[in-house]
Amino acid sequence: MKLINISTSTFLLLFSIPAHALTLTEAINASLANNLSIKIENINVNLAEEDYFQTKSNYFPSIALSGSLSENDYSNITTQSGTTSSNYELSPSSKSITVSQNIFSGFGRIYSSLSSKDMVEVQNLTKLKVEQDITLETIEAYYNVLLAEKTTQSYKDNYESVSERFKATSKEYEVGLASKTDVAQSEAFLNNAKIDLLDSKIQEKNIKNSFHNLTGIKPDNLVFSEIRESIPDTFDEYRENVISNNFAIKIVNSTLDVLNSNIGIARSALYPQINLTASKTELDEFSATVDELTNEEIQATVSWPIFTSGKSLSDVRKAKKQKNSQLILIQKTKNETLTLAENIWENYQISNETVEAASLNYKANNIAYEGTVIEEEVGERSVLDVLTARQSLLNSEINFFNKQKDREINKAQVMYMSGILDNSNLGIN
Repeated sequence: MKLINISTSTFLLLFSIPAHALTLTEAINASLANNLSIKIENINVNLAEEDYFQTKSNYFPSIALSGSLSENDYSNITTQSGTTSSNYELSPSSKSITVSQNIFSGFGRIYSSLSSKDMVEVQNLTKLKVEQDITLETIEAYYNVLLAEKTTQSYKDNYESVSERFKATSKEYEVGLASKTDVAQSEAFLNNAKIDLLDSKIQEKNIKNSFHNLTGIKPDNLVFSEIRESIPDTFDEYRENVISNNFAIKIVNSTLDVLNSNIGIARSALYPQINLTASKTELDEFSATVDELTNEEIQATVSWPIFTSGKSLSDVRKAKKQKNSQLILIQKTKNETLTLAENIWENYQISNETVEAASLNYKANNIAYEGTVIEEEVGERSVLDVLTARQSLLNSEINFFNKQKDREINKAQVMYMSGILDNSNLGIN
């Protein structure tokens, strides 16, 4: 706990909080609101829900209304005996209503409904996984911007320090207190410091552009936020959470439910189909002798596909093979996810110790640098010793903040693997 307080306070000293700071929570909300992949997943969920609605509609009867009107002119009418009848005209019309209902479809409707319902679940899980992907990506981008800004500031401070050292060494050389070698070494360190600063500025710009592309907002006035995670104390408990809640595992398991239903759909083609149809038709001017006619009919139809060239059986075999393939994918996904989760857990377990070690290293280099400067002033150290100590201090400073960044991202990764990475669980302070 002491280390976390030191790390946080150090970040806050270097990154003072402006009046309108962009917090990590706000950055995540912006990413979720603007990300096009999430918008696509929302549409996919809506499409799956429409498919499910359509399968449920198959349980209801269908009603059809129809009507017709025609003009008929009959002439040159001669009977079999040779008698000629007078010409006449008819304007026959008909009105009908037909109600049809599928009584039995080999359980195909039931399995279609189950398959569509499971697909809605798959799409919802996919959407939630994409949201977690974007959340994790935003967290990484947020801390990368902070690190890039800190790195640039460190290189700037280093450049100014080395520049002052070069100027002082040049003046000492003019009065005979420093050698030409000291000046050359100072100039070399100065040039390297300038290159590092320019490279850092370019990298910072690229990182900020990536952040803007991801979130849709500019990374202005970011502030360091420490993630207060809710993570189990033991790996066994964490492992169970991953198995139960990880979205990659959930998706492949739910997809298996869809494929199980698809087997039932394929099998339904082997069973008889029973349909019931009721119709009522009214006809006017039906013939020369019949003016009006009402026809009511109820018809039950049974069809059983005895032979379909093996297609139905092939569909069943295909559906079973797809299920078997999914079972293999489930095991593969589970193994890969647990392996990754274990690696992330191990990094998380040592993250605080890593930050503490980097902090101690930074403090030691700071003390060493200050001591080297004093010793150089009294002639016990060379200019090269001072410049080397300054470079070591710079490296340890950047490494210290890089380890802090890694620790916060590692917390988010642990939560991501557990399926609980969202703003409500981050506990950002």
